[in-house]
Amino acid sequence: MNSLTEKQADEITQMGRLGFSFREIALNFGFEMEEVARQFQLESGDIFQAWIKGNLSAQAEIRKTVLDAALSSSQPAILQMLKYFSLAEQNNLEAFDYETKTDARTEEETERGAAQGE
Repeated sequence: MNSLTEKQADEITQMGRLGFSFREIALNFGFEMEEVARQFQLESGDIFQAWIKGNLSAQAEIRKTVLDAALSSSQPAILQMLKYFSLAEQNNLEAFDYETKTDARTEEETERGAAQGE
């Protein structure tokens, strides 16, 4: 897929802010559904990058509003912030599933050492 025009990128960012799905974006712009789905699966590409920019900025604004309410002693907002924190902790556990370059290099060095009889 060719690069997006600046107007398309801006519109997709806005659609991300408003919570539209990859399907709705593909249909709205006449993009190939498979290509848009692929970009979302790989979390890369112009369409996904524009969408995630809008989506995350909207989530940040909403969470800021909830945090402000929580800090003003709103019980529902406090409970919602605790949910956000719990979700972030759970999602951050996924970091342990990723092999970093340092880990990969260490494993390779260990394997080479074992192969050389070290």
